Formats: sequence, C-alpha cells, structure tokens
Amino acid sequence: MHPYDESVTALRDDGHGVDVTFERAAARRFDLVVGADGLHSRVRRLRFGPESRTTHLGLYIATTTVGAVPTDRHTVFMHNGPGRAVAVHPTTGRESAAFIFRHPELDIDERDTQHPKQLVTETYSGMEWRVPELLERARDSEDLYFDSVSRVRLDTWSRGRTTLVGDAASCVSLLGEGSSMAIVGAATLVQALVAQPDAPAQALERYERAHRKRVLRRQRGVALTSHLLMPGTRPGLAVRNAALWVWPVFDAARRGNRRAA
Repeated sequence: MHPYDESVTALRDDGHGVDVTFERAAARRFDLVVGADGLHSRVRRLRFGPESRTTHLGLYIATTTVGAVPTDRHTVFMHNGPGRAVAVHPTTGRESAAFIFRHPELDIDERDTQHPKQLVTETYSGMEWRVPELLERARDSEDLYFDSVSRVRLDTWSRGRTTLVGDAASCVSLLGEGSSMAIVGAATLVQALVAQPDAPAQALERYERAHRKRVLRRQRGVALTSHLLMPGTRPGLAVRNAALWVWPVFDAARRGNRRAA
C-alpha cells in the first residue's frame, strides 16, 4: 500500500496521548499528532471543526509538468487575459505549466479528476500563445494538481496533543510561499519540542508563538495581492502591467535616494 493511500478517520486525546484510527491500517497510539495534510486537512477538521475556517480568495490554480527542457532556466513566462493567466516556468530541469484563473468557489470532489480538466479547458478556450499545447498536456496529465487559492486562519494551531503545520495550519496559497513556510514551521516545531521534551503543551505554545509572527506577515494583504496579480477586467490588466513596468524605475530611484542619504 502506498503511504498516501492512507488517511485518519478519528482522533481520541486523553491528555497523555492520542489514539488514532485510520481508514485501512490498524489503530495506533501516539504521544503527539502533527497534521501536515494540506489545505483540506482532515486532522484539522477532526480536531478544530469544519472547513468554514478557510477563505476562498477568488482564484483557482491547476499545474502540471510539460516535459520539455526549458530554453531559459531562470525566467518565468506568463500570458495574461482578464481573469486568467498561464505561466510556464522551469522546475527541476523540466518545464511546468500553471493555469491561474478567477472563479467562484466550487464544491470540489478530490476523487473527480475529469471535472478540473474540463473546467480548465473551457476557461482557456480561444486563448493564444502556447495555451492550446499546454491544455492538451493538462487534459492528458495523470498528475494534474487542481485547487483553490485560499487562506486558512485559526485562533490556535494546537489542541491537546494535536498540532498543525504548513497549509493545514495557515495556508497562504499564493506566490509559491506555502512550501517554504511549511519547512520553516516544521523546523520551528522540532526546535520547540527538543527544547521542552517533557512539556508538550508548553513546546506547542512556543512553536506557535514563534511561527505565527512569520505567517501573519505573509497573510496580511494576501486578498488584495490576489486581485493585483489577477485583474478581472482589461482596464485592470492594463493598470497592473503599467505598474510592473514602472516599478523597476521607482525601486531603482528609491535605492539611489537611500544610498545618497
């Protein structure tokens, strides 16, 4: 059985440990449960309640590998239309494509692999550049990632001997910072547990106190950033593009003034 074919169905915390029930494997008992299961975290739902704690930011993203060797390993190419964009970027020696588009919130069945492909195809129909080629790759893909751009906010990331890290705790899901923040959060959690191995409650408080500051800085203004990144109209797109052209000049002038001072 592949490890990703397993999931948690129940958590029972008696204050000294957590009894965990799985979909397929036998139940086990753990000293600590760490939910690192993403935006739609089942651990979070079991211990902290339903997904009303997530905020849809009006965007969806679909990504897939293209397979071609990138001609430029340092540049991301983006083709825009109102409310939709396609980005092609180098990853580990192969091109990857990302479809980012505006859409009202959907009730997503994670087991349905065909509806996302149909939605992406309909959304990008008639778009030029490399879009027809990339759509064909997405339709044939067996590894298409599809999800909403959302934000997760919780009053606390820990309850008893269960805690959350990464997107499960504090999804930002914009501009590719999720993986970096998850790694930093996991390292902070480990440091706190090592510092106070016999006091898990205090260790979890220490982890959250340190890492929440980083998360809040990135979550602040993320809804506005999503609108600036993906305008829904042609005038909005023109303003966004003009700002991108002006910004390097403004930034250079700002740096020059700082050096002069």
